[in-house]
Amino acid sequence: MNVISRRAILDAGMRHPDAESALTAWYKAARQARWESLHEVQAVLPFTDQVECCLVFNVCGNKYRLICRVSYANPWTNGTLWVKHFLTHAEYDKQKWKKDCLKGRARPERRAAQVR
Repeated sequence: MNVISRRAILDAGMRHPDAESALTAWYKAARQARWESLHEVQAVLPFTDQVECCLVFNVCGNKYRLICRVSYANPWTNGTLWVKHFLTHAEYDKQKWKKDCLKGRARPERRAAQVR
């Protein structure tokens, strides 16, 4: 899978040093994978859920959540994960992250430039 971006993972590890090794392991697993479905993700990372078009990964047990928008692999692409949030469990419970996971919402990297 393509992971956008490695910098977001590194920053999360710097903000939460106790999660750094788990985030590094997650990044390596995701980069080596070619997931076509949630079932395939859960075969490697069993404590993963899908909320609309995002995957929610448990990190450090239940202490943190890594939320990534997903475009699964298909015959033409290897798939992409866009890192959206790395949250404590308390921050996750506030559900402010859900707006980034709504189906049909244009990803910022795909929005058309405004014409003046």
